[in-house]
Amino acid sequence: MVLKNTEKRGGLKRAFSHRNFTIYCAGNFPSQVGVWAQRTALGWLAWKMTDSALYVGLLGFCDLIPILILSPFSGYLTDRFDRVLLGKIITALNVLVTASLFGLAILDLLTIELLLLFAFLTGVDHAMYQPVRSTIISMMVPRVDLSAGIAINSFSWNSARFIGPGVAGITLIYTSELIIFAVNTILYVWFFLSFWLLRLSETKRMQALSNGPVFQILQGYKYIYNHSLIGSLLLILAFVSLMTRPIVELLPVAAGSMFERDVEGLSWLMSAMGIGAMCAGYWIAQRGRIEGMPQITSNTILATALTLLVFSITQTFWVAVICMWALGFQYSTYSTCIQTMIQTVSEDHLRGRVLAVYGTIWIGCAALGALLVGGLADIFGLRLPLGGMTVLCVVVWLWSSSRLKQIDSDLKRRGII
Repeated sequence: MVLKNTEKRGGLKRAFSHRNFTIYCAGNFPSQVGVWAQRTALGWLAWKMTDSALYVGLLGFCDLIPILILSPFSGYLTDRFDRVLLGKIITALNVLVTASLFGLAILDLLTIELLLLFAFLTGVDHAMYQPVRSTIISMMVPRVDLSAGIAINSFSWNSARFIGPGVAGITLIYTSELIIFAVNTILYVWFFLSFWLLRLSETKRMQALSNGPVFQILQGYKYIYNHSLIGSLLLILAFVSLMTRPIVELLPVAAGSMFERDVEGLSWLMSAMGIGAMCAGYWIAQRGRIEGMPQITSNTILATALTLLVFSITQTFWVAVICMWALGFQYSTYSTCIQTMIQTVSEDHLRGRVLAVYGTIWIGCAALGALLVGGLADIFGLRLPLGGMTVLCVVVWLWSSSRLKQIDSDLKRRGII
């Protein structure tokens, strides 16, 4: 069957015409805003308790490390068990975590060690839920509307990244972190209840095999390696994320060392990037089809390299703000296109493990690149390493553009576009 957009309605209207998807989004988006608000509040509370950048950095580490370690196992669970049931269990556990955080805060019993523990538990929740969040979309919308559904999911995530910290900042100015913890608990209860309103058939379970979960996890890696499209797309994502996304983690350094701006300047850069990502999510969702995505991905990779080059050489802060808007748009575009193509061609019983690898690459390569660029920046300053990364990204684009043309032909041959 050739999946073409024959509908007159845009992708947004088509995606939201599906009852289950609308209910899921109504519960998912507010909870994501709450998550990002809580992360901001935890960081602020850690700083207020210790006046130490080290502890704030440790907080981020505790949030990240479970994702890198647990993602393969969470992908296995997503393929092994019913995804809706997993969503209910993970969300219920997170309600307990957020309620416990609020309870300890209201009793004034929180310590820096407990903050690190709660950051770790939040990271565990993210690691376990990430493949569920990605794969459950394919259960709620037909394949012809999958690109719109994934784009809306991405739009929600990027919007929450922008809105959540802003809401937290205003709340911390006028009240306290207690309000953030309380509201986040309520939002997770609402998300938990929304799962019970979904009318979805139980997902096909992986047969229980005597080889156990380790064998099944390795089977996922083998499937990726042997699948010409998925393997190539994940390799492209890894290289491009490594070369272009370190600036996201190093924005505080860029604001201070490159443009001599304080927290207000950092807020401008982060907000511009968030708005750019939201615009991209809206555009892809409204576009609502997979046709042309390989070429869009190729063009976006080159545009990302050129934008990063301009960012690395400009001395004008407001030019840098425009660059961050463009980078946010470009990051969201190529990542959403790649995820859409991967989800479209993945076999359902392996999709959880595939998307767990996707999530690990998306987060891990950016962190590795930030470590590399940050180390070089201590020696050469930030501009030179960023410029070097753009040159390497152009090399990656030269390789990936030809591979993406082959992927486009392969998708047409499979009758997907």
